Amino acid sequence: MQHELKQVEVRLKLTDKAGIFSMERIDTPEKAVSVLAPVLAELDREEVCVVNLDGKGRPINFNVVSIGSVNTSLVTGRELYKTAILSNAAGMIMLHNHPSSDLQMSVSDRNVTEKMMYASLLLDIEFYDHVIVAGGTGKTFSIRENVPELFEPSHYAHLISHVADGVKEEVSYHGTSPVTYEILQIKDGSNGKYYRFWGRDYVQKKGLQINVSDYESKYQGELKPGETLDTLYERFNIHRPEDFTGHSLSVSDVIVLESGGDKRAFYVDTFGFCEIKDFFTEKLERSKITFTVAECREFHSLGRYRDDISNAEEAIAVWKEYQKGSLNGIPSIGIQIHKPGQPEMEDMQVDLVFGKTMDLDMLRYYPEINGEETTIQKIRELVENLQDVEIVGKIPENISAERIMRGFDPKGEIYNEELRKEPSPKHAKRI
Repeated sequence: MQHELKQVEVRLKLTDKAGIFSMERIDTPEKAVSVLAPVLAELDREEVCVVNLDGKGRPINFNVVSIGSVNTSLVTGRELYKTAILSNAAGMIMLHNHPSSDLQMSVSDRNVTEKMMYASLLLDIEFYDHVIVAGGTGKTFSIRENVPELFEPSHYAHLISHVADGVKEEVSYHGTSPVTYEILQIKDGSNGKYYRFWGRDYVQKKGLQINVSDYESKYQGELKPGETLDTLYERFNIHRPEDFTGHSLSVSDVIVLESGGDKRAFYVDTFGFCEIKDFFTEKLERSKITFTVAECREFHSLGRYRDDISNAEEAIAVWKEYQKGSLNGIPSIGIQIHKPGQPEMEDMQVDLVFGKTMDLDMLRYYPEINGEETTIQKIRELVENLQDVEIVGKIPENISAERIMRGFDPKGEIYNEELRKEPSPKHAKRI
């Protein structure tokens, strides 16, 4: 019996539709944008289109790739580059509109720009620009002009090598033991809300921690022979199982692969996947400690104010500068603690220096400060660098919240007699 291996052929062609006419010759990318921008500006929903260019940068045609809602449009790299390939284009420009008239680049705008640029390097089709068009006004925002680093090939060099490494890892993972997978997505109310839908680089730059406790399981299954992480990505975006309760697989989701008791976690990144080696280990979150300087201690909002100063010398210099101001207030230096995952409005902030006095006694009332060794070190740094300032009290040692509460007197006094017996010199020039 003979067996036949069938040969197939794909024949695709572009279909012309009604075009957009111009009194000027459309022979440059800039002119193509100037013609399309007014059309996109009049639309009440987001639309994404691409302009395909020949080897000399001259427009060949344009294609409406996606039509979305008033504030979003779903698009894939495959759809964006389809007409470019069929047009034998050497380059392309992507345009989309914001019906709200807002020209600000969103997170998704940045992500799709990076994906397009990365794909252009692999397909050898030059990605000229991604242009945002404001609804109503027709004003444009060129991402290449405003964020040029996104169009630098060197920005993506590590991704190409990473993809190759990832393929090797996935192949080696398939052994004799069955491989199960689990889809994890950030749960509502967790600290994961601060990095939801963000790439790994952004998470690291912001000093955030990807914790397993921020996630919840949405689906479990078993990998079939030949399936990869890319296969799962496609399935949970295009052909989602009926019993899948989560959203489409997106950036910041995690896929856990398990085989023979070995578990590995893969973060869905802006491009492809990256393995999180310590995903199953709960991380200790570190607080961000900074100095604050206010021109008006009584009301910070009435004058100049800084809350981002990392060292004591700079804080003192800013404080001295504020003393030269005309505002009728008392400049101050304080300490601020920002805990990861906590809204900034809930940050702990205490003024310590005002006028010619540094009051350390008040630290007794803030166990949150005393529990942070880094904070204590910064306060010591401030004491060591201040000159001609009276130091009132001392830095308390190991005062817990429980002890503070026991010290409260129902009669209205701050501390009870037991705590009052502890030495607390009122005028110590240095610690």
